[in-house]
Amino acid sequence: MHSLTKTFLHNLLAASAALAINVTSAPASDDGGNIVSIQMLKCLKLPANAPSVYSLPVVADMKDGSADFLSINFRAPPSEWEKTAAPIIADAITQCEPYNSISGRVEFTVTRELVESGSKN
Repeated sequence: MHSLTKTFLHNLLAASAALAINVTSAPASDDGGNIVSIQMLKCLKLPANAPSVYSLPVVADMKDGSADFLSINFRAPPSEWEKTAAPIIADAITQCEPYNSISGRVEFTVTRELVESGSKN
């Protein structure tokens, strides 16, 4: 499993909990998250029976186009589907490397809309 060579942090957050992430690297360009999310979709195979609405925020600390640190978060207690999908998303991010020479923190959210937009391209 490729993601074993990467640091993967899987956070479970209650709906009212605040998300605090300290990343010391410089922010990546504004489209860094867009580049990573679009390329990740090429490798993403989510589990069947996806809920009609889901939102999995991703924070990635990138070094020279590779994910050095990944965090998949939940805005509310996750469903079983979301618990299954989170490590699959992390694996897809690392499987689709490299991401040009992006370095710094990138953020994006995996939603049904994002996944469906990727399947049309």
